[in-house]
Amino acid sequence: SEKGAPGEAPASAEADGPPPPEVIIMEQAKESPDRPKATLPFRVFAKDWSLPPLSLLRPPEPPVAADHEQSTISKAIEQALAEHGVEVRVAEIRPGPAVTMYGLAPGWNYRGAKSAANGAPGEGRSRVRVDAILAREKDLALALAAPSLRIEAPVPGESVVGIEVPNRKSQVVTMRTVMASESYKKALEKDGLPVALGVGSAGEPTAIDLLTMPHLLIAGATGSGKSVCINTIIASLIKDQHPSKVRMLLIDPKRVELTPYNGIPHLVNPVVVEPDRVVRLMRGAVEEMLRRYKLLEEAGSRNIQSYNKNPRAKGKLPYFVICIDELADLMMTSAVDVEQCIIRLAQLGRATGIHMIIATQRPSVNVITGLIKANMPSRMSFSVASQIDSRTILDTAGAEKLLGRGDMLFLPSDAAKPRRIQGVYISEEEAEALANFWRAQNGPPPEPIDLEGLARAAEKVKSPAGGDADDDADGDDALSGDDRLYERALQIAVANKQVSTSMLQRKLRIGYPRAARLMEQFEEEGVVGPSREAGKPREVIYQPPSPATPPPEH
Repeated sequence: SEKGAPGEAPASAEADGPPPPEVIIMEQAKESPDRPKATLPFRVFAKDWSLPPLSLLRPPEPPVAADHEQSTISKAIEQALAEHGVEVRVAEIRPGPAVTMYGLAPGWNYRGAKSAANGAPGEGRSRVRVDAILAREKDLALALAAPSLRIEAPVPGESVVGIEVPNRKSQVVTMRTVMASESYKKALEKDGLPVALGVGSAGEPTAIDLLTMPHLLIAGATGSGKSVCINTIIASLIKDQHPSKVRMLLIDPKRVELTPYNGIPHLVNPVVVEPDRVVRLMRGAVEEMLRRYKLLEEAGSRNIQSYNKNPRAKGKLPYFVICIDELADLMMTSAVDVEQCIIRLAQLGRATGIHMIIATQRPSVNVITGLIKANMPSRMSFSVASQIDSRTILDTAGAEKLLGRGDMLFLPSDAAKPRRIQGVYISEEEAEALANFWRAQNGPPPEPIDLEGLARAAEKVKSPAGGDADDDADGDDALSGDDRLYERALQIAVANKQVSTSMLQRKLRIGYPRAARLMEQFEEEGVVGPSREAGKPREVIYQPPSPATPPPEH
């Protein structure tokens, strides 16, 4: 909230000089016991981190008057369908920022003459079928000179057929527009994690709550608005959530989209850009989830909300949001490990306050597998290349007809059909201003979450050799001395005729670095053939020797 917040980043409460205005107001309120609580500034943390003011975001753009354009299009729709023998009437018009929805009420087909007395229809009449309207989609697009049309038949909860026509001039939706809406404020008052999503095709601001989703899968072609959407979600969280309430892990293989958020106190780790580290951090997130379940079990709580209110709780647990900007790149390097971690977190993470937001530009079944899609019921699709991609992400067609530049179809977990929304646009300057506001403060550091330490501890316990699974010992002979582990790996490779790094990890219960070194040793000694495709099992070309022939040296 911008109430009582300065236009610039305040200095730390411990720094020299006067305290920021928030601290002064809060201290004055404490000294006045007769002052009602309602007059206190909303969500002000005295001598602590201060939330960014709303003034850092762009103000809403003035609405564009398009009454003449809407009436012209309404007449064109009625005339175009009448020329093909389909009688309709435009019953309602809902203007949106990028498209306008025209609600068509089907008319009547007359097989007989009207009554001469009062002009009422005779006996031979029937309603215009919805299929007759759907069959004229291309004729409508030709008459309206529209690049694409989307027909919703019927509009959920109404007896009209909705036709969404692109506006000649689209309007940019700012974050401030949605954050000032009632839906966003209500989610914020309920102590949820609201996200400013966009404005619907009927012009209504749309905000979602991460606690009810609980995970989100985003797909769309290059330039359709995926990364802007993830930036919007992150900016919504850091705009209104305290670092002690929400922690985040940002994974950005593209290296340029999320790295501007480095240095804000919400991050448990600097933005991860190396795919090699992702597997370890995701495993650490799984171990953090299991640790939280143990805390919930000891306190007798069913979820994180009841645990944070439980007097037997060992401190409050923050929500943990994991954002992955490009899943396809991670699936190419270590598909099995990444998929296993995502599925475990999606299945069990909600009760412990762990939420995932995953985006990909290639919504194929190799990237978005059946198990991943089954465990992430809330999905969002921007413009995609084909109807097959639309069915992969949404289980229905329509995303291939979107306009791009933030135009999306959003399918929440509690809805049967997707909703069309024009996504919020956040500029680089706005995101940088929010990040700089947090970096300029010097508040108390939140409790650390050591994901790599949790992953190392788990690998050390599971390692059969009893040592650290990520032991980076010097020299090339760090693994060759463990004959027993090599012999077991060789037996597994020969028995399966194919071997991969992830298979060795599962069978031998070792970490990724040790399994990768085993694979390198297999390749050097001619046990496996060359790698044909990253992440795929490799063919075993080594033949076990006869009893009279000694095994190869290794």
